[in-house]
Amino acid sequence: MIGGPMSLLAAGPALPATPPPRFDETATTFSQSGQFVVSGPRPKGSAPLDTRSPGRVQRDLTPQTLAVSCERVKAEILRALNLPDTWRNAGGRSGKILVAIDERVRTNMPIAVAASPFEHGWQFRIPLPTRIAEERLVRALTEAVLMELANRHGNQRLGEPPLWLVEGVTQTILAASPNGVILQPQTRGTTDIKMDEALAGVRRELTRRPPLEFHELSQPDISRLDETQWHRFSTCSHLCFHELTRLPDGKARIARWLGSLQRYWNWQTGFTEAFQPMFRSLLDVEKWWALTLANFTGRNQATAWPAGVALRRLDEALQPVGILPNAGGRASRLAISDVIASWDYPRQLPVLRQLLPQLHAIRVSSPLEVAPLVNRYIDVLEEYLAARNRSTIAPLARGQAPPSSRLITRETVGRLRELDGQRTQLAKDLASPKQPATGT
Repeated sequence: MIGGPMSLLAAGPALPATPPPRFDETATTFSQSGQFVVSGPRPKGSAPLDTRSPGRVQRDLTPQTLAVSCERVKAEILRALNLPDTWRNAGGRSGKILVAIDERVRTNMPIAVAASPFEHGWQFRIPLPTRIAEERLVRALTEAVLMELANRHGNQRLGEPPLWLVEGVTQTILAASPNGVILQPQTRGTTDIKMDEALAGVRRELTRRPPLEFHELSQPDISRLDETQWHRFSTCSHLCFHELTRLPDGKARIARWLGSLQRYWNWQTGFTEAFQPMFRSLLDVEKWWALTLANFTGRNQATAWPAGVALRRLDEALQPVGILPNAGGRASRLAISDVIASWDYPRQLPVLRQLLPQLHAIRVSSPLEVAPLVNRYIDVLEEYLAARNRSTIAPLARGQAPPSSRLITRETVGRLRELDGQRTQLAKDLASPKQPATGT
C-alpha cells in the first residue's frame, strides 16, 4: 500500500458552490473489461455516460460514470507502457479492483489502495468519497493498476511500484488529457490530447527550482515533503518516466520491470536488470538522470566551468570568513558546518542567506560531475533554514513540544560534513590521471 504523501494534496482549491448529487439507493457497476467493480449510492435520475465537466477540479462520482473513467485511466496507462490488456489471461478473478464510493469518506482524506491475497493472486480495494479532486482520483487508480500489473505471479509476496513511478505515470496521464480524463455527469465534452505540450509545466517548474537527483527521487523522505516539495517531486517523476519511455525499448523495459517486482525485495535490483546494458548499477542511472536534466533544462555544457574551477568556487563559497569561539580573535575561513555548529542562529542567518544565492549561481555553471553535489548542499541548507524557522514561529498544538533546535543543528552538521567528505573525494577523483584502456 502506498499512502503517505498522497495526503499532502488532499484538499483542492475552493470551488463555486454547486448542489451535491442526490442519492437514492446503492448500485454496483462492472466496467467494460470486468476488472473494475464500482459500488456506491445511485443518484436519482439518469446521467449520460460519455460526459464530463472540462476545467473543473472536483469530480462528482457515481458508479456508472466512474466505471467508465476507471477503464479510461487503465487504457492511458497501458498506452503509456505500450501494453495490451491481458488482465483476463489470469482467469478474470484475481486482479480485480474494487472501488467503493462511500458518503462516509471525507473529501480530504488520504486515499490508500489496499491489497488482499485472493486465490492465486491479489485483489485491490479503493475507498472514495462522493466528490474528489481529479488528480487524486487518477493517482489512486494509477497506483491500483500498476500494483495489479506488478502482482500477476501468485499471492505469496506483494510487489509495490515505487512512488516516483506512480506519480510519473499519473502526471503523464493528466498532461495527455488537459481537459480532464474523469467523466462528469450532465456536461458533454471530448478529450483533447496534446502530447507536444505535455512537458510544458515540467519545464516551467524546473526553471524556478532545482530538480531532484535520482537518489532523492527514488527514496523520498516523506516527512519532509510539504506541498512545495511534493510538487517538485511530482514534476521530476513525470520527467523521469517520460524520458525512460524514450530509451530503446523503454516502455517494454518498464513493463518487464513491473512484472518482476514480486521477485525482488527492492525495486532497484529489478530496475537495473530490466535496463541492462544501459544501466549496470544505480550509479549509471544517476549519471543518465544528470545528463537528462542538463539537456532538458538547456544547460550548455560547452560553456560550463571546468570541474576543477567549479569545485574551487564551491570550496570558497562554503568557507566564509569568521571567528570561532576560543580562536583568540583571529579571523579565518570556516567550514559552513562549523558556522552552524558554533554560532548562534541570529549570527548564522545573514551568512546562510548570502551563501544560498552563491550556491545557486555555482550550480548553473557547474559541469555534470559537480552539479549534483552543489544541489545536495542547497537542499541541506534550505531544509535547515525551514526547520529552524518552524521551530521558532510555528504555532504548537496543545501538548506538542517545539522542535529541538539542538537536534536540528546536529543533524544538519552531520549531513554537511558527509557532503564535505564527498567533495574531497570528488576532487581526488578528478585530479587522478585517467588510466588508458588496454587491449589484448
